[in-house]
Amino acid sequence: MEIKDKSDFDTMFLDRFGDISKITLSNIKKNRIRINLGEDLDGKSRVNQALKRSKAVLDFCFKGKEIWLQIILWDNDALIALKTAGINPDYADNKLEWKEDDNNFLGLNYKQYSFQKILPICLSIINFDLAYSPSANITCYFIDFVEPIIVNIYDDRGCDIYSPSRSLFRKINPDILFK
Repeated sequence: MEIKDKSDFDTMFLDRFGDISKITLSNIKKNRIRINLGEDLDGKSRVNQALKRSKAVLDFCFKGKEIWLQIILWDNDALIALKTAGINPDYADNKLEWKEDDNNFLGLNYKQYSFQKILPICLSIINFDLAYSPSANITCYFIDFVEPIIVNIYDDRGCDIYSPSRSLFRKINPDILFK
């Protein structure tokens, strides 16, 4: 199914993941794992470690695949902050914008995953709580609808990975990912 609008996106999301929260994965108990990104480091070293580990997780989950980003813009400046960080939504292969529960959403689709394309989003998320620039007050779900998986990098501390399929979790080993 090709996603052309919010209705298609919602149908696909519900079909692949069920009726889960579009804001946080933390309340899901089954088929979710949490991976630490920034550990006992401070400052820019912590940011670099979290960014390197984010890349490893996202490369593992999305390399060679199509990727959707569901971004919640928590304040009026979030889109401007993302553009300042280096994301131009108009360069995505597909772009959707909608409002839901008084929140502004942005859906970006890239037919071929590349960490370079989404690096500014990852950096903005990791930097936000640390008060580094660039940063944006957003929540982003990195989504594969074909092999259903969602990655949510929630801040410099870590990320959640959710999939209705348990087979994916047998393959994920942070010790291997973070070599």
